[in-house]
Amino acid sequence: MKKIIFLWCAFVGLVFANTEELRLVVLDPASIETLFMLESGDKIVGIANLQHSSIYPQEKTSKITSVGTFSNPSLEKIVQLKPTLVILSSYSLNLENELKKFGIKSLYLKADRLEDIQSNIQTLSQLVHKEKEGESLLKNFNQELEKLRENPIRKSAFYLYSSNPLMAFSDNSLMADILNLIGISNLSPKSEIERFIISSEFMAKAKPDILILGVGIGNVEKFKEANPLLKNTPAFKNSAIFFNSNTYILLRLSPKITDRIAEFKTKITQNSKR
Repeated sequence: MKKIIFLWCAFVGLVFANTEELRLVVLDPASIETLFMLESGDKIVGIANLQHSSIYPQEKTSKITSVGTFSNPSLEKIVQLKPTLVILSSYSLNLENELKKFGIKSLYLKADRLEDIQSNIQTLSQLVHKEKEGESLLKNFNQELEKLRENPIRKSAFYLYSSNPLMAFSDNSLMADILNLIGISNLSPKSEIERFIISSEFMAKAKPDILILGVGIGNVEKFKEANPLLKNTPAFKNSAIFFNSNTYILLRLSPKITDRIAEFKTKITQNSKR
């Protein structure tokens, strides 16, 4: 592991010895937010826009040249900006080989679980030569995680992604990390698939205290009507069912996630006390 870190640092140092030469096109929203939190947003010359949400800090990211959407960035627009590096998202990995044809380097930062944020902060801070800022950001991030562990909710839940078919976040997903952090037991089983099909029969037997509906569901009343087998669960009896319209933003793995989890925790706490 130490050897890998050393080689990566050497790569960053050789290619980007002078940060004034950095011209970044960033297709990953989490990396955009992290770079701004590292006071290096000025190195970004192009970004991919999101159709249904904004990217922090919106007043600045909204002014950066767009190279297309998050799910469909334009290779032509990227090349026109003459970037020294393109930071890819999971939706744009297919661009890597095309960028090589133009002599453009690319980087993909793994962002599957909550712990990945720490390594990504370190990587990006080294990239832009903001190691001290990176250390401070990492320290603050870990402190915020500890605050979120305080006053755990101590409830059980399913976080549902869609209703047709009925899909839930598995217990070894980023959403499970978030739920566990704030003291909620995720009742979904572990699965290689982050969002997998689940039956209302399975959910009824698990007797969840809370049901959280993601953007693929949206209407609480229609969900209740479509799932009568759940009427005897504590979640139904106590009306502890709510829709979270910020599912996608909540899953964005930048240091801003701690603010979003705090808002999410407050919303669940208030809802479950009704």
